[in-house]
Amino acid sequence: MNAPLTALASKEFRALLPVWAAAALTIGADTLLRGTAVHSLFPVGMFAYFVGSLALGTHVIGHEFTNRTLASLLVQPCRRSSMLLIKASVLAVMLAALGGIARVVLFGSIRQTLGNFPPYPTLYLPLIAGFCGAPYLTMRLRSETAGVVFTASLPGTTYLLALLGGVIIHGTGTADAEALALSVWRPAMGILAAAGAVLSARSFMRLQDTEGGRQELQLPRWFTVTDASPVRPPLWTLAKKELRLQQMTFAMVAFYALIWIGLTIAVRVNPEFGREFPIRAVGLLYFALLPLLMGSLASAQERQFGMLQSQAMLPVPRGQQWAVKAGVVLVLALVFGVVLPWFVFAPPQVPRASFWPLAGSIVLLTTWSLYISSWCGSGIVALALLLPASAAAMVLARSIDWLMIALPSPRHVVAAYGVLTQPFAVFALWAIAATPFVVLLLFFAARNHWTSERTPKTLALQMATLAGWLLLTDVVAALL
Repeated sequence: MNAPLTALASKEFRALLPVWAAAALTIGADTLLRGTAVHSLFPVGMFAYFVGSLALGTHVIGHEFTNRTLASLLVQPCRRSSMLLIKASVLAVMLAALGGIARVVLFGSIRQTLGNFPPYPTLYLPLIAGFCGAPYLTMRLRSETAGVVFTASLPGTTYLLALLGGVIIHGTGTADAEALALSVWRPAMGILAAAGAVLSARSFMRLQDTEGGRQELQLPRWFTVTDASPVRPPLWTLAKKELRLQQMTFAMVAFYALIWIGLTIAVRVNPEFGREFPIRAVGLLYFALLPLLMGSLASAQERQFGMLQSQAMLPVPRGQQWAVKAGVVLVLALVFGVVLPWFVFAPPQVPRASFWPLAGSIVLLTTWSLYISSWCGSGIVALALLLPASAAAMVLARSIDWLMIALPSPRHVVAAYGVLTQPFAVFALWAIAATPFVVLLLFFAARNHWTSERTPKTLALQMATLAGWLLLTDVVAALL
């Protein structure tokens, strides 16, 4: 291997290593904590496996758009096919390593918990999608976040189409439609994977630097409203800017709605399907991914587009700008994460007593992701770093609980771990403890968003403050 290709392989490894390490550490955390008093991090590990696989596939091409290095890559003195082979090889090694860790740590637990579902080929679907489909969609849309969202939606959309075809052929009231959909779905995913691999290679061989990384999905012109007046309220203009940053969120909500319609039809056609297919797991994935995606886009995506410097020079106080940003993100999170699912699922599938705890959890997750986003320069990197950061926050909170349990104290303690993971048990005390925590996160996120001096010392100070509040929460609750 000559010097340019060696340098390219080294660069690709350095670019993918942070995303891979974030997912691998989160997956492995459950094994390290087994046998301790910390609650299982298995759901977080599965989420990290799913998102990490897709993020690796998008980042292998997307980091060229994010860092504006595509032009320099395309003029390297080596063949385009050789560069493609290097990128594909590094990506394959990273995905294989991540899949190996997931097989050892997660897949055995799935077998014990869910019995014969899902089969192993289905468990490897995120790795296949990350290698075959995610690079093509990233190049086609020139956005890493769009690549993750649309790749993640392909399996559900494919199953929905197959199920609708089965209903048209066999009608309702029979299990034949669902059986046909399942028999068609796996071959269809194989065909899509093969097509994605071919299109990824073809697109890379024809890839050109058009500065498209600065563009997100654009709504059709007939959706826009023409305003003859050049004078617009500044705060409303800022709010519309924040809505444009969240276009991937709107796309995710739309795809999830289609997938849920398909699952609902499947349950109506065959009631046994609801017992065999983890429909609730699909809902939990939506509840987890939505606030994390929204928060990761709000700050990091703006920095990635190079808009932060111009925003700082606007004749609007920074406090008002941040209030608009945080307000839009939190309102969207509550609308799409609480109000919309409440009308879609409806009681008794979602108990009435869960409404306010669900709203509080969505606000906490969104604020936490917004804080992590304020430290990152890319939305996909922020989404990847949220995985180990969330696991570390749970472990930290549980460690504080251990400390309080070891000390002589009353039995009734709010528990810092409950602030992050168990809001349904004691919601009133949880809300009192979590509200200042959310305010601190928003304050620190605003400070990080508007400054370029984000040093490790600042991070350590902010983490110490947040941990101190969790400790104070336990101490005060123990004394009451």
